[in-house]
Amino acid sequence: PVTTSTTSTTSSTVVSTNDGSQQQQGQQRRRPLGHRWAIAADGVDLSGDWELIVTDDFRKEYDRYLERLGQPKLVRSVAIGIIGQTTDQVLQMDQGRSLLIVGKNIRGTWTRTLVSSGTDTTTGAESYKPLRVPIVTADAETVQAESWWENDGTVHVSWLRGVTKYGGGSFESRRYLEENGNVYVCESTFHPNDATKERNTLTWKFRRQQPNK
Repeated sequence: PVTTSTTSTTSSTVVSTNDGSQQQQGQQRRRPLGHRWAIAADGVDLSGDWELIVTDDFRKEYDRYLERLGQPKLVRSVAIGIIGQTTDQVLQMDQGRSLLIVGKNIRGTWTRTLVSSGTDTTTGAESYKPLRVPIVTADAETVQAESWWENDGTVHVSWLRGVTKYGGGSFESRRYLEENGNVYVCESTFHPNDATKERNTLTWKFRRQQPNK
């Protein structure tokens, strides 16, 4: 399906300064409309080296999350024991159209690139076509990934569809920043294909290894 939208602009005003020079106020900028953007808002950048924040409450939530995915107690115990060694390296490119994520833990490395589609500002096009790209999951499954930005370009949303593990379903992730950009949040939700099963959600929070001042 093709979704339609338009773009808007903000006006700019040239004012004189005390030294007689001129400068522009309100930099002119095209802005996508609608709820789904291909790009991030100005000033929103998820790039960084991030380390997982692990608390006792998080360990309990992680155990429940794995249990609802059908993981046995032994597997959950091992996973909880090594979870503190989890890091994410994120590189946001092309105004947020591409998001390269390298996740690492003691089990290995999971590298994937999420490509966003939605309303844009570079061409002023009034329509877009949702883009799905194949990626390999941490469980070595090839699935279809679809991504975009919501909340006026501040929240990155991605869906991994075609998952066969855990009874089949889709993974949704919502990524955004908190605490002046020093905390990176990923709300992960598994949506089962079986309508009789409930959604399974876990919120991951990562601390920037080199905090912003």
